[in-house]
Amino acid sequence: MTSAQLTDERIDTYMGRLDDALGKLLPNDREDILREIHTHIVESVAGASDRDAAVDRVLRLLGTPEELAGRYTTESLLTRASQSFSPVVLMHTCWRWAKLGTKGTLAFLLAVFGYTLALGFTVAVFLKPLMPSKIGWWSGPEGFGIIIPDHPERMHEWLGPYFVPVVAALAFAAAIGTTQALRWMIRKRTPAITRANA
Repeated sequence: MTSAQLTDERIDTYMGRLDDALGKLLPNDREDILREIHTHIVESVAGASDRDAAVDRVLRLLGTPEELAGRYTTESLLTRASQSFSPVVLMHTCWRWAKLGTKGTLAFLLAVFGYTLALGFTVAVFLKPLMPSKIGWWSGPEGFGIIIPDHPERMHEWLGPYFVPVVAALAFAAAIGTTQALRWMIRKRTPAITRANA
C-alpha cells in the first residue's frame, strides 16, 4: 500500500470514528458536520509537500473524533437551549458546557444556585400550611431567613399572612430570572467549534 493510500485510510478511519461519535445528532446535522470536517482536512493538506505530516498536524489540531464530536454535540445543545425555557434542558446543557471552559462553569454554577433557590422557596410555600407556626421569614438569635427555628417565641416573623404570596413570587422570580440569565449567557457565548478550528 502506498503512502498516499495509507494517508487516505487514516482520514477515512478518523471520519468513521467521528460519524459513530456524532450518533446522537440529527442525521442532517451529522452529515453537514462530516462534510465540513472532511472538506477542512482535504483543503488543509492540499498542496502540502509532506501530505502525511500535514494530515498528522490537522488531526492533532482537531483532537480525537470523540472530543470533536463532544464539542459539536455540546454546541448543538447550546443552540437549542438558547431558545428553551426548561430548567432541565438548561441545567443539562450548562453541565455539558462547563466541561468546555470557564464561561460554561459559571453558567452551571448560576443554574445550580438560581434553580436551588427557586426550589427552596417553592418547598417553603408548600410547607407553610403544614407547619404554620414554624415556617416563616424569621430574624432573631437563631439567624435570619426562611428557617425552622427551635424557639420561634424568641424570633420575629416578618411576613406573617403574606408569607405564601411573597415567597411564591420570589420563587417565580428566581426561576424566571435564572432562566433568562442562562439564555442570555448562552446566546452571548463564543461558539466552541469556532475556537477549536481557529
